Amino acid sequence: MAWNSDDKKTEMKRTGPGKVVEVRGPGKGTVVMGDGRGGPGKDRDLGSGMEMLDMDFLLSVVEHTKGDDKNDVTMRKLVFNELLRREQLDAIDSTALKVYTINEDNLYGKDIQCEAMKKLTERTTR
Repeated sequence: MAWNSDDKKTEMKRTGPGKVVEVRGPGKGTVVMGDGRGGPGKDRDLGSGMEMLDMDFLLSVVEHTKGDDKNDVTMRKLVFNELLRREQLDAIDSTALKVYTINEDNLYGKDIQCEAMKKLTERTTR
């Protein structure tokens, strides 16, 4: 299929930065996203994204620390940061936290290493 320049122009024209976009169809549970500046429509879409993943799945991803495949490491980083955001690092096994703390192959970054170390330190002082 050949694309002509008119199709590309109409494809590029989407909503502007100040407009409110409806995420779901009208009805019960409609959530509206704003422009990200805290103005009208600043409600968040909590029906999709990492919020819909349950704790068992997140823990299975973050605690499986074997392997250094790029996609696996990226997924572990995302899940670790999600658990940090939810303030549920307590649920991670100490053995897995030890891997993140040591960060032997420099896979996870200093921020994850620091948070894992804080959590392990907190556990040892109890």
